[in-house]
This record gives sequence, C-alpha cells and structure tokens, in this order.
Amino acid sequence: MPYAFHERKSRCWVRDHSGRVQRGATAVTMLLMLLFLLSMLGMVEVGYLYWARRDTQRVADLAALAGAQQLTACASNNMGNTAASGNALVENKFTSSGTLTIQCGTWDPVANASISDHFSTTVSGSTPNAVKVVAQRPVLPIWGFAGNLPNVSAEAVASSQEPTAVFSIGSTLATVSGQSPLGQALSAVGLTIPEASLVGYQGLANATITPSGLLNQLGVQIPANISVGGLNQLLASSVQAHALIDVLNAVVNAAGQQQLLSANATLVNAVTAAIGSAPGQVTLGSNGPTSGLFAQITAPDSAGLQSALNAQVSALQLISTAVAVATGQHALSGNLSTPAGAIPGLSISTAFAVIEPPQIGIGGVGATASTAQVRAFVNVQFNSASIPLVGALLSPLVSISLNLPIAIDLVNAQATVASLCTSTNGSPQTATFNVTSSILQMCVGGITQASAFSTAGSCAQIPITNTNPLLTVKAAGAVLAQVGNPFTLTGLSANGTGTLTAGTSANIPSNGTTLNIGTAVSNLFTALTTALITQSTTPSSSSGISLPLATDLWNNNVASHTGLTPNLNQLSAALNQLSSSTTGLQGFLQNTTSSVGNILGSTLTLNIPGLLTGTGNLLGGVVNLLGGVLTQTVCALGNQPSCIAAIQTAMNGGSTSLPNSLVAVLGFVVQALQGPLNSLGSQVLTPLLTSALGINLGVSTVSLQSLQCHGVQLVY
Repeated sequence: MPYAFHERKSRCWVRDHSGRVQRGATAVTMLLMLLFLLSMLGMVEVGYLYWARRDTQRVADLAALAGAQQLTACASNNMGNTAASGNALVENKFTSSGTLTIQCGTWDPVANASISDHFSTTVSGSTPNAVKVVAQRPVLPIWGFAGNLPNVSAEAVASSQEPTAVFSIGSTLATVSGQSPLGQALSAVGLTIPEASLVGYQGLANATITPSGLLNQLGVQIPANISVGGLNQLLASSVQAHALIDVLNAVVNAAGQQQLLSANATLVNAVTAAIGSAPGQVTLGSNGPTSGLFAQITAPDSAGLQSALNAQVSALQLISTAVAVATGQHALSGNLSTPAGAIPGLSISTAFAVIEPPQIGIGGVGATASTAQVRAFVNVQFNSASIPLVGALLSPLVSISLNLPIAIDLVNAQATVASLCTSTNGSPQTATFNVTSSILQMCVGGITQASAFSTAGSCAQIPITNTNPLLTVKAAGAVLAQVGNPFTLTGLSANGTGTLTAGTSANIPSNGTTLNIGTAVSNLFTALTTALITQSTTPSSSSGISLPLATDLWNNNVASHTGLTPNLNQLSAALNQLSSSTTGLQGFLQNTTSSVGNILGSTLTLNIPGLLTGTGNLLGGVVNLLGGVLTQTVCALGNQPSCIAAIQTAMNGGSTSLPNSLVAVLGFVVQALQGPLNSLGSQVLTPLLTSALGINLGVSTVSLQSLQCHGVQLVY
C-alpha cells in the first residue's frame, strides 16, 4: 500500500513511501481561501453599490410624494419644491455630496405619451399636478477591491390625485315598513321584488369596490394612455355591454362576497318574473344618448381619471343601478285605460316606462348624476257631439273635440358637484352639490307613444311627427276656435344646494316641503286647460259664432209651459247660462294667474289679460240684459228670432281678434275640459305617482358614497 490516510480530528495527513507529509496541498487550499475572501469583499462592495442605488431611489420616491402633497410649495418657475427638498435633505438625510433636481409640472400619459415618464415641465392649467425628483450621489469604495464605483442616480414622478366624489341622486320615496335598502331603490324604478329574494344582500350594506376593480372582474382592458373622453366612449359602447348576471357576479366578487353568487341568480329570476321577460344588457358608461351604469366620468386630465377609477363605490348601489339599467323601458312599463265612471265621450289611454335609468356619478367639480326618469304617455280623445255639453245644453250646433297626445316627465332631477374637499376648523371634508329638478313637465301634441318612449332627456326633445289639431270648437259645422301647434308646460321646479360628508345623504332642497301630489297634478291640468284656451286661434269664419251659439242656448232652455212669460223665462234661462259660463271662465283665469303661473311660463302672458277683459265686457252685457229682460216685449210676444237676437246682443263687442262671442264659447270649453282632464289627473297620474312609485314630490335625495381628497401616487 503506497499511501496511507489517517483521520485524526479534523486534519488530513498525506504520507509518501518515506512517510513525509506533503505540504503543497495546504498551500493551495490557503490560496483558494484567500481568493474567496477577497471576492467576498468585492461582492460586499457591489452589494453596497446596489444598496446605495435603492436608498437613492427611496429618497427620490419620498421626496416626490412629499412635493405632490404640497404643490403650493412649488417655485414660481416650477424649478423646485420646498416640501420635496426638505423631505430629501432633512428627513431622509440625503448626502450633501449628491445633487438633487426637483421640477414641478404636468403628468399626463395622454398629452405626454411620447415622453417615457409622461412628465413635462409645461403646466397645463393653472397649477402643476406632479413633481419630478432626480437624485444623484457618488458611491465611495470601502476597500477598493471592486474598483472605482460609479455614481448612482434615481428619478421618481409623483402625481396628485384629483379630488373625486362618488354620488347618486334619487327621488325622495315614501318609506315602506320592512322594505330593505335594495328593495327601496328598486321601487324607484317600479320594480316590486319580493323581500325574500333580497335578504342575502344585507351584508353588502357597507361594502365598496372601485370602478377599476369592477372592470377588471368583467375583463375590460383600459389602455394606459386613454383619455377621459376615450374612457367614457369605451364604457358606453355596445361592445362593453354585459349580461345582468355577469355584472352582479363581478360586483360581489370584487367585494369579496362570493357567497352571494347564488343570491344573484335568485335576483335575476325575480327581475325576470317582475318584467315578464329576460332583462337586457347592462351598458357600463354614458355618452350622449346612451345611459349606463356610470354617468360620464368628469376629470380634468388623465391623473384625475386615475383618481376616478380608484374611487370607492357602494356595491349595493351598483347592484340596484345595474338592475335598473338592464330593465330600462320595461321595469315600469304598463298601460291604463279610461278611468271607471269617466265622462261620456271621453277616452283615455295611458302607458308609462322608465326612459332613463338612474346613474352613479364619479368625478370632480362638474360631475353629474341623474335620477331614474319615468315618462307617461297619455292619449286623450273627447268629443261633445250629441252629449250634454253643460247642463241641459246639447251640442248639435256647438261641439268641442280634443285630440291630445301628451308626454309627461314625472320626475327628473340632476345633481352636479359644485365644490369638493372643503373643511372648517378640522371638521370632516365635505362636497357641495347643486340640484336641479323638474316635476311633471308636460309636452302636448305632435308626438306618438313610440317617439315618446324612444327619446331620452326632456320631453321637449321628442321629435314632432304631426300637426293634428289638439282642440277644435265648431258651430254649425264651422270652426270657431282651434289649437294646432304643440306646446310644453314647464312643470314644477325644485332647485337647491346641499353639503354632505362621505357616507351621508340629504334631501335637497333641505328647506323644501313635499308637494301634495293631488294638488300638484290638479294645478298641472289647470295649466293645460289654460294653455289650450289661451292659444286658441280664431279663423276668419268666426264672425258667425254668435248666431249658432245663441240659437243653441235658446233651443236647449225650452220652458215647460206657454204664454207671455214662458218666452221671457226661456230667454232669462239662456242668459243665465251664458252668465254662468263666463263667470266661471273669469274665476278660472283669475285663479290660474296665482296658482299655476310657474307652470305656464310665457304662455300665461299670451292673452289672458285680453280674455279677462273680454269676460268682463261679456258679463256686463249679460247683466244689463238680465236686468231689462221684461222689456223684451217682442220676444215675449213669441218672436223667436228676437229672443235669439237678445242673446246675441249680450255677445256683441270685443276686439276683432277676441270677440265676446269667442269668449263665451271658451267659457263653455273650460267647463267641458275640466271634467275629463281632472279625471286624467286624479284617476291616472295620482295613483301612478303614489302607488306605483311611492314618490314624495318636491325634494330629491343625494347620497355621497365616498370622497377622495388630496391623495398622491407614484406614477414613475
């Protein structure tokens, strides 16, 4: 055996044939260990280099964030920010041997898309929205084994997040005992869903998600350089419409409430049963005529857009709004026929639908959100031919016909952000909203049910498709008065301002009082009657009004006995009826000027003063004739033409454009219209508002879901 190995403790001895120890191997081992130690020292220096680079990056990041939090600390030439420099030099002890470059400017991935960090020192707008920090420092070697170390450099861009509010507005509803928040919200669009189908959603009462989280769950890819307008257009496109169940599932998944997936299926089945068909698609955004889950996002730039996408939105609000969008023009659709016990000759058909769903508003100052807009379409047909016109007055000679297609916007309110993130003496940040609402706006004439329900916005935007006469008054076959042009009644307005903190709601206007629905509807139809008579045009053939009307009055007040007195009694009865109609017209117009002036607007001033004057003249003539009726001896002797001429005498005078005879006819028209139109208001619209919707008119409820103020984020 030429070699022998002996292990003793940790040493290894090597002997040759002569038994001498070989020391060469030990020298090699020591050399290798020395080289290893030297390389380790070099690696330490390299590690130190990377640490220095990371530390410099940390300084740049924190300085940029500090500067973005206080953009008012930017220098006048935007070359410097005292908050950023103070953070780097004082708080983070940045080395004095290094250099620090701080710039204020604009970060915008759209406008500055060609720049790698999307930052420009050019300020778009009145103030900068971002701070850029470049930090450089030398790195001195520790032992010099890694050679000369390079200088390290780091840069960071931090952008301020635009103040952003998430809010909604709805009609103030009558409180229903035992109804859940989701059930209450769905009632606003006419959906009655059994509470058993909604009980699982109570856990979402305080849950919030971000729009970006929802879009991510739906697989919607948002390009990094998209503009605000581009995002609104993308979300409003039909490509981004999703099935209701998919949207509901995306909401609960984003909220971490996967146990509600089965509840979503139950809710969709309940909605299908309520509307009688499968719900439609949910469009995510709004743009022009398209109304979707979110109102148009309002942001000054791409930085503001990022704030909007990261805002906190109520998950429960998203669910109720998604259901409303998916059931648009179906949730409240229905028909009502002529009310029971209506006036003979009256035919009323009514349909109603949600023409715009409610919206969730997201954005800064100027962002808006609207209530669900419900429109009723009413078609009124009335003809007085061969039926009692007023009392015993039949109308073979004088007849009144109505052909009124009417669109009524029941409730439409919009909330607009007026200011954000205001605070007094350390109180919570608030947002202020301006609310503009229109109640019971009415558009009369020239429209069809199809055009009424296919047009969003105000009913005044419905295209006019025909010019059929709305009101026609005839005497002996000749047209005495006619309304041919469509017109709009402005309805009632309730405007106000309210200030809220995040997570609260308020009725706006706060000092507003709930309107009595019956009174409001009655005033509306009083205004409609007024508009019809004040816009009546008189054809050139109107010179023959007085004779047919006088003849009609005479023939339909026949006394039951003969002799000298009966003719005078018949004349007196006819004149009394004429006096009664004009007295009623005068009282109606005087009441109109005080109770419905705001509804009529400029229509009120067209010719009501002339009507009042004409009514006064006619009343004076009738009273004088009544006082001297016994002097009408020719009539008393049985001369029928002289009796009719006496009635005509009462209708003489007036102006060419508004003869007293026409005033007399309009007096009968008012009495004829009030019955059918009051039936429409009391038996159709009032039940719709109170029972189907449960609306309290006059006040809107604005809810501020979340408020994001003065946030900052690293964007590069």
